[in-house]
Amino acid sequence: MNKFLEQILGTNDVPTYLAWFLLAFIGAFTAILIRAKAKYKTSDDTPRKWSWGFLLQDNAINLLLGFFITFIFLRFSQETLKLEPSAWVALLVGATNNELSLLFVKFGLKARK
Repeated sequence: MNKFLEQILGTNDVPTYLAWFLLAFIGAFTAILIRAKAKYKTSDDTPRKWSWGFLLQDNAINLLLGFFITFIFLRFSQETLKLEPSAWVALLVGATNNELSLLFVKFGLKARK
């Protein structure tokens, strides 16, 4: 089992990854709150009164996608970018998950042309 975890997580331990994911979530959720303040509020789909439930439902896919982006980045950043994962990097990756996912989409679209 240790060999399996080492292959999945690299040389970092589970508690370190959990701390990084918590920091990434804080970064992602902060970015979502900032975007929610600037969103188009007169849309028929947006409730007139603030709703935490709506916010979470509206961003659930982004948070799930952000989880995968964060894992991929933290796991392979040292091997591909020679960037040592850290708490600060995890927070930044979480805060920029939406922008990173757009880069993936643009890269995929370019590859199809």
